[in-house]
Amino acid sequence: MRVLFVLAFLLALNPLSVSPSGAQTAQSQKAPGFNREQTRLKMNESLLILMSGPLGATYLQLANDISVVVNEGGNVRVIPAATPGAQTNIGDILFLRGVDLGITTIQMLNALKASGEFGPNLDKQIAYIAPLAVDTFQVLVRPEINSLQDLKGKKASFNVKGSGTSKFGPTVLKTLGLELAEVNVAPGDAIQLMRNGEIDATVCSCPIPVPTFPTVKPDSGFKFLEVPYVPALEQDYVPASLTSAHYPNLIAEGQKIQTIATSTVLISFNWAPGTERYQRIEKFVNALFSNVDKLREPPRHPLWRSVNMAANIKGWQRFPAAQQWLDRKAAEEVAKAPPSGIDATLARAQAGRAAPGNPAEQERLFREFLEWSRQKKR
Repeated sequence: MRVLFVLAFLLALNPLSVSPSGAQTAQSQKAPGFNREQTRLKMNESLLILMSGPLGATYLQLANDISVVVNEGGNVRVIPAATPGAQTNIGDILFLRGVDLGITTIQMLNALKASGEFGPNLDKQIAYIAPLAVDTFQVLVRPEINSLQDLKGKKASFNVKGSGTSKFGPTVLKTLGLELAEVNVAPGDAIQLMRNGEIDATVCSCPIPVPTFPTVKPDSGFKFLEVPYVPALEQDYVPASLTSAHYPNLIAEGQKIQTIATSTVLISFNWAPGTERYQRIEKFVNALFSNVDKLREPPRHPLWRSVNMAANIKGWQRFPAAQQWLDRKAAEEVAKAPPSGIDATLARAQAGRAAPGNPAEQERLFREFLEWSRQKKR
């Protein structure tokens, strides 16, 4: 009876406060100027889903950076989705409804093309938009492990299933003569298993820094192992290194840990020009490439400062709208030809020496020099 009295009292005070939600919805639909169907179509025509990587992984951070930058104009909205990683992202783009974009590795693309796991002619179905960061092969071990040979017969995590690490990490170590017991958990969980003594190492072929690695305390004794660059790995990898700039808690200042790396890439399904899905990705491409400089500014991930989105990927075709944008940009650069008397080749070489290993910074220095030369000539 007390409950009924309270309800009756509330209704007497404010009948609308407990009115059915359906009635409220009907009233909102009658609001002047609102058309539910038009609003639904408008919101969906500019929406893209970007498959990235596991929660806490760098892939997801890069995807979030892309989302923030391209969403600013209001014409495109990108929603990053957490996924297992490089292999599943390709499958999702090929077969999953509503998926537009994904981050994977060149190595994964080449492997799936060769195996035919996702059907023939993968290089005709998938197009790349731009290279992104570099995936560096990182082997973090417990204190008692001092070399790769010490890992023989031990247990290691190779990230989650569906990631590039889970597919290629064991192969790399087998190429180097190592057989390990494999588990598949995210790097953060792997660190805890190492602390507990349940596994001996965690392997991650990921952009650096892996977000969870800087949280490891120096007194843990955990350390990185060197991975040699042998001829058998040359097809898919290039030499790389880890330094204290990446992991000051795990690598002493001035020390270099030699390892190997492969490249990540932003991909899409190769939609035919003129289709609705093609036009949607074209809008995204224009928003992304026009705002590359914003990706290189804080608080975006530091990896963006070394990305050269104009770089080509051998054996794969770039999404036509992306290639057209780059061609237009190149034509604009030709129109702004270097002032007479300036050797563009020499200027680029000098920029390369000033910022070795940083294509983005080299390009910035080169353009600044050209602009300074034009102003001086005036």
